[in-house]
Amino acid sequence: MKAPPPEPQISTDKRSLTFVTVWRGEPITCAVSRAALEAYFWLAPDADDARTLTVFRNGFDRILAVVSRKLLARPAKHLQLSAVDFAER
Repeated sequence: MKAPPPEPQISTDKRSLTFVTVWRGEPITCAVSRAALEAYFWLAPDADDARTLTVFRNGFDRILAVVSRKLLARPAKHLQLSAVDFAER
């Protein structure tokens, strides 16, 4: 059974969600933009916090895949994920 997604924190300006994941035994702080959730995870622009968290949880496997890809390319302690990171390449 896989572990549940981490519990994200919604920024005060509602423009991103921040969460911590573990990569190779080290905690990594990640922020995913609301714009990315709207563009690639079908979050409605007027969605409330509860819906935003649900969309994050439902899309977490894909979010984590992008985190992993970025960390393989350039290891870091902090990652910012924008809509560009989810675009097909």
